[in-house]
Amino acid sequence: MFPIRFSRTPLVRVVAASLIGLAFVGSPVAAHAATSGLITMSLDQQTALGVRLAPVQAATAAQIDLPARVTVPPSQQAVVSAPAAGLVTRLLANPGDSVQRGQPLAELSSPQIAQLQRERSEASSRLELAQRQLQRDTTLVNEGIVPSARLDAARAQSREAQAMLAERDLALKLAAGGTALNGVAVLRAPIAGVVTEATALPGQRVDVAAPLFRIAQQGQLWLELDASPQQAATLQPGAAVDVPALQARGVVQAKASALNAGQSVLIRVRVTQPGSLQAGGVVQARLSLPAQAGVWRVPPAAVTQIGGRDAVLVAAQEGFRIVPVTVAGRLNDAVMVSGPLKAGDKVAATGVVAIKAAAGEVAP
Repeated sequence: MFPIRFSRTPLVRVVAASLIGLAFVGSPVAAHAATSGLITMSLDQQTALGVRLAPVQAATAAQIDLPARVTVPPSQQAVVSAPAAGLVTRLLANPGDSVQRGQPLAELSSPQIAQLQRERSEASSRLELAQRQLQRDTTLVNEGIVPSARLDAARAQSREAQAMLAERDLALKLAAGGTALNGVAVLRAPIAGVVTEATALPGQRVDVAAPLFRIAQQGQLWLELDASPQQAATLQPGAAVDVPALQARGVVQAKASALNAGQSVLIRVRVTQPGSLQAGGVVQARLSLPAQAGVWRVPPAAVTQIGGRDAVLVAAQEGFRIVPVTVAGRLNDAVMVSGPLKAGDKVAATGVVAIKAAAGEVAP
């Protein structure tokens, strides 16, 4: 290896660092050191490559900040859909309005509603005729004019007409229509709460079962956030969650067992102190991670890939030891790893790529 003299000029320092890296790549000693788990490098060479060391710290309770969506549990929500295809004629509630159970939300004009109302009216007329016939037959049987079998038939017809009317009433009730022959359905709030969504507009034609309103009850709130698999692995139900900006608190209630479309894990938090949270908002939630035995805290840049697996470079007398590690979690300013480390170890926190290049590990 040729001698290199360092200058105080920044440009010369950069050139000298590059030459040192090239010299290491071509050095058989460096290659042998990398394969044996040791990268030989003097302090002067480390300085030239801009290497800085950081101490390994035992993992203690940590915190991470993640964006979270404020939602209402499905058990406290209700969706009002169009009971039939038709035309929205009146809108009686808007998003943000507080409504009571049974309060009208909108009116819908529909030929299907008119047909149901007509069928109900026909069933009512048939019941009235059947009841009159039953009264006449009862009188005739009591006077001995007609046989009792005729009375039995009249009673059967009356019961059949009553069942038909009950069926028509139920169909009309499910369609939110009244008994008047007007073809109008009145959509009403099934629960008391706040209208969070209203997609209906006057003059709009809608299909049957089209969602028109969403109502949420005042009460329990959830926070839903997406965590990386490593972050989710360190979270357990009951972990504390804070929203400092809105003075809100909660606890982790559950986490999904499978990754979502964004390759993250859905974490659900039950809010215990709502503070100023509002449903539908997006907030910054702070999660508290518990301390773990055998887990160490290192700078994010200290973890790299060597030989196809995660590793850190631990400072040694001759240079650096390649120590394989397993990533247990990633925080905002550190990575939690487990592996053969100990308190007092120092790892390369900067210049890791240059060290790997000098050892023949050119991949970052």
